[in-house]
Amino acid sequence: MKECYTIGELARLFSLNPDTLRHYEDKGILRPVRRENRYRIYGIQDICTLNVVRALREADMSLEEIRTYLEGRTVARTMDLMDREDTLLRSRIAALEALRQEALDRRARLSRYSDTRAAQLEVLEEPERPYVCLREDVILEDEIDFLLKKLEKDHQDDIKILGSACMGAALNGASLAAGEYHHFDAVFFLTEPGRRRDAALPAGRYARWYYRGPYTGFRENYLALRAALEARALRPAGPPLQLYRIDAHDTALESEYLTEIQVPVDGAGS
Repeated sequence: MKECYTIGELARLFSLNPDTLRHYEDKGILRPVRRENRYRIYGIQDICTLNVVRALREADMSLEEIRTYLEGRTVARTMDLMDREDTLLRSRIAALEALRQEALDRRARLSRYSDTRAAQLEVLEEPERPYVCLREDVILEDEIDFLLKKLEKDHQDDIKILGSACMGAALNGASLAAGEYHHFDAVFFLTEPGRRRDAALPAGRYARWYYRGPYTGFRENYLALRAALEARALRPAGPPLQLYRIDAHDTALESEYLTEIQVPVDGAGS
């Protein structure tokens, strides 16, 4: 076995750039000897040091912390370092588990709504639902995604646009009464209890109607919902909401979109 190596040999052995080894030398981590021709020569101890450095860099230690550790290395300090690495790894595992759960939740949502029957009326009791919102006039459906992303950025600790959080838009009631079916005055994310909120959708009785396909289908489906409500002696008690259950974040096929229309209702019907 060789007992000394050139900078090129050591760089190839560890898949590093020679400049990285020179940088480690500048930081006092490596101390190669110099031949008479000034070429750097590395020994077995340098290989051991680089093995340690690589492990500590993977644990996100700075070069200054690594240098300090190497200069005063003892079994006790190494055990303390292993405790620190254990804490870091546990934190990474927890973060990965959270990402995995988000992926499972998203898959469960897509599975659930892929099998949902569209074009039928349901009346249900909803609990209070907290939300964060952005109030802006929106005439074009294409603007909604931009505003939702803007809202998501402002609340990124509470919502993730590709996760399981429900996002939607509220139609402008006055415009709807005038026959304008694509005028929205707010976008929102429903949030979990205990999270940041701007307000809440009140608890109460709501009508639900799903439709598939592009958002241009809203008018036709909202009118069908109104007719179904009238047949059951029910009437809207406020402007409708659009909840985007499957959308462009999930598929490039508009035919696979699933949008839920919800509207509060009153009346004696069931």
